[in-house]
Amino acid sequence: MAATGFVDRYAAAFGRNKALLLRMSGLTAGEASAEGPWIRDEKGRRWLDFGSFGVHLIGHRNPEVVAAAERQLGRMGLSGKILGNTEATACAEALVAATPANLNRVSFANTGSEAVELAMKMAALATDRTEFVALRGSYHGKTAGALHISDSFADRSLLPLAAPVHFVDPEVPGDEARLRALLDTGAVAAVFVEPVRGEGGVRPVAPSYLAFLREQTERTGTLLALDEIQTGLGRCGRLWRSAAEVCPDLLLVGKVLGGGLLPLAAVVHASGRVKESAADPVVLASSFAGGALAGAVGRAVLDLVSQDAFLTNVRELGDHARTLLDEMRAREPRIAAVRGEGLMIGLEAADASVAGHIVLEAAKRGVLVSFCLSDPRVLRVYPSAGIDKSDLEDGIARLAEAVAASPMKP
Repeated sequence: MAATGFVDRYAAAFGRNKALLLRMSGLTAGEASAEGPWIRDEKGRRWLDFGSFGVHLIGHRNPEVVAAAERQLGRMGLSGKILGNTEATACAEALVAATPANLNRVSFANTGSEAVELAMKMAALATDRTEFVALRGSYHGKTAGALHISDSFADRSLLPLAAPVHFVDPEVPGDEARLRALLDTGAVAAVFVEPVRGEGGVRPVAPSYLAFLREQTERTGTLLALDEIQTGLGRCGRLWRSAAEVCPDLLLVGKVLGGGLLPLAAVVHASGRVKESAADPVVLASSFAGGALAGAVGRAVLDLVSQDAFLTNVRELGDHARTLLDEMRAREPRIAAVRGEGLMIGLEAADASVAGHIVLEAAKRGVLVSFCLSDPRVLRVYPSAGIDKSDLEDGIARLAEAVAASPMKP
């Protein structure tokens, strides 16, 4: 297929490999605007956004969040970093109010990966320990430390990490004894866990296992870091998928917090377990995090996603979407499983090759989906909460056409 002018420019700027998917999918024009669940390219074609890496739960350019950003842009954007910032303070207060009672301090970051790095440093400073535990199938980001506690990518990091990382599997019987033994060494600073392993294939962790982790970390003086960067702020139909029940020492927040307008993340932590001395102002400082614009946007997002009507809508749309996808799975041998909670849905294909074809065929039909980084057999179906029911049904119908058009291995 001959490349268009835009794809040629894209390949020259970012590399030929990154442009390959665009060429194969016929995505020959760049995205130009977006609103709600829709993205429009520069040629005027509309795309239903079921992807966006979990960022756009409230849709593109949500009016309430855009209004908050516009008001703040007329006053101040980034912080001067010498004075305290009122908008960042208000956002931090809103985060504390929205999280379990034991969490009462906030450290802002720009991205989820940065929040993970902050949490790792806080845990080491608070405990004087230098080892970590994470789950099999986990994903926590692409910075050096975050890669090392991401199961599928730990051995692909080019930068050595002095802190050893141990992986445990919540689905392997008897692995609980191994976790106890690891924590009994007194060397583990923190256990990192996603309540639903998003990039690992949208695989929920049983509440009983999360309770076991909380019990064992408390017993051994280890911190529990709950990564709700992808699952929190309403994505699973609750404000937090598990934080209210688990009461972690460190709660990692991101993605939706930026409202689809800018990168914003945070670590909300317990001052009783993570002492003030662990929030080292030099080691944890950032030139950009905690700015006025980000604070205004984050507070508007928290106001929106905390509403009962918003969370009810996520649950209802998610139930309807999974029902339609389950009906497709029942008649379609290319699909092995459908799982998820709220609007965090995983569609597992028969193999990675089928999944790849589905992504391409769906794009040809105006629906954007992406595969899970750690398990490419699984496609992420992450609609926004503002989508009309008819658009949701139409998008899933087009996705079903894409599945049917994808060749299976003989």
